[in-house]
Amino acid sequence: MAEKISDNYDAIIIGCGIAGSLVGAILTSKEHKKVLVLERSPKIGGRAISFRGEGIREMSDFQKALGLSANAWCYAERCEPALSKIINSGLLDGYVLEAGGRAGWYTNRGRVSYALAAFNKPSIFYPSVGFVWFDHQWKPHNVTRGVKYGWMSEEGFAEMRKISKHMLQTPTLADAEQYDKVPLKDWLQKMTSNKEALEFHYAMGTFHTILNDPALISAGENLKAVIISREMGVHVTHGAWSLAGDPGHRFIAEGFAAVVTDNGGQITTNARVKEISVQNGKVTGVIAEIGNETKKIKAPVVVCTAPPKQALQLLPKKVLRSDFEGVLERTINAGGITGQFGLTKPLEAFCKIEVDPRSFYHTPILIPESEGFRGNVPLDGFTLSNIAPTVAPEGKYLAVWVSSVLEEETRDKKKVDRVIDRMLEFLDVAFPGWRKVVEWKLFTISGTALCWRHPKDNKPDVICPSVEGLYFAGDAYGERANEGGIEAASHSGLLCAGAITGKSYLDMVPPLFQ
Repeated sequence: MAEKISDNYDAIIIGCGIAGSLVGAILTSKEHKKVLVLERSPKIGGRAISFRGEGIREMSDFQKALGLSANAWCYAERCEPALSKIINSGLLDGYVLEAGGRAGWYTNRGRVSYALAAFNKPSIFYPSVGFVWFDHQWKPHNVTRGVKYGWMSEEGFAEMRKISKHMLQTPTLADAEQYDKVPLKDWLQKMTSNKEALEFHYAMGTFHTILNDPALISAGENLKAVIISREMGVHVTHGAWSLAGDPGHRFIAEGFAAVVTDNGGQITTNARVKEISVQNGKVTGVIAEIGNETKKIKAPVVVCTAPPKQALQLLPKKVLRSDFEGVLERTINAGGITGQFGLTKPLEAFCKIEVDPRSFYHTPILIPESEGFRGNVPLDGFTLSNIAPTVAPEGKYLAVWVSSVLEEETRDKKKVDRVIDRMLEFLDVAFPGWRKVVEWKLFTISGTALCWRHPKDNKPDVICPSVEGLYFAGDAYGERANEGGIEAASHSGLLCAGAITGKSYLDMVPPLFQ
């Protein structure tokens, strides 16, 4: 990564997360292009960055990597013991930590796994098994397929199943697209007025998007996720969530990045792009700060993987069409407040009912919308080391809990503190006695965990409509891309590489994912 940088490349990629590294892997290995990937963080991985505990030795380095890679930060004030003591005493050694609550879908059968396999790179996801719903009194209920849910009335359960059946009978992804610009809230409220059924399906929509307000979720996007889950044979009780083992989700970008460098491409970290250069409607390269030097680097193709609102800051004014710029500006950044806890016993030892140790836990209302949040704030969690046993040292356990909120809510200290206080209160009620086995608590805040289009907009495409040679990739981009997170980033990367080369790289994944 200290290799000398040339003045000219066939393509420059801004960001070495999942999408950027995948585009780079294709352009170098399949198209034999001269490629430079510029990553502003000291580490690659983007929002999928993860850390080995023993690799965290300086608090400032940890915070820098979190901030530059994932628009995240460690809330040191709430960590216990003090963050400096957690690090200096080696309490994190042997653990694998994510920037926030991270999970995928379909275990090792999703787009990202197929794309890695195309380059002979492994995929190391583990499926959740079991689903526990905590009702409004935070009483736990195991969810069993085909059996009435314990917190629901007969009427509510029947209404919930009626809607589920309707969703599952949607024939194809193309049929779901007609609802792309219909808010999920409107779509569901036309189906039922039953509060229990609505709450359940609002929660399912939040699982797919981490958006708490169903008015911000596209009904079409939600239906597509249901259709793909149907075809993949996954369910909330088995395989709906996939968690990465050691070294965490960064293994994805590291796998693609290895392909880039093995095929002559360059990846430079600590390289901040200040501006994408555009002349006469064509991209000409970038201006970047690398070390203490500002460099102008030329390329006829530039791929920007920054989230839309950050991408706007890299472009000269008035080079984008106003309609396209508006779509980027209206992109919704979904954030998260995450607690990661080192334990000497697993959480299920304190649950009031018998549960599968690999269960996914959920409560739909940690904090009601009436307290000033956009939508009811939920809480999701799991004992990660029970699902992916390589993420904690022998005899220890790693529990992860996350509440989704909007980016602007992560910047409100009072709201963040309220979520953390309420999270700990929930854990005291739901898992009485758990504090006795806690060795450390680490809280991270992520402002941009996922990016979503506003439900009234089309998703911004991977091809810039007004600047020749400028492309975009990432979970926010690709008119034909669907789903979110690592699946959307992979889909977008394939679409972007295809747009650049005029070829289709979607054949790397099965037809269902195309």
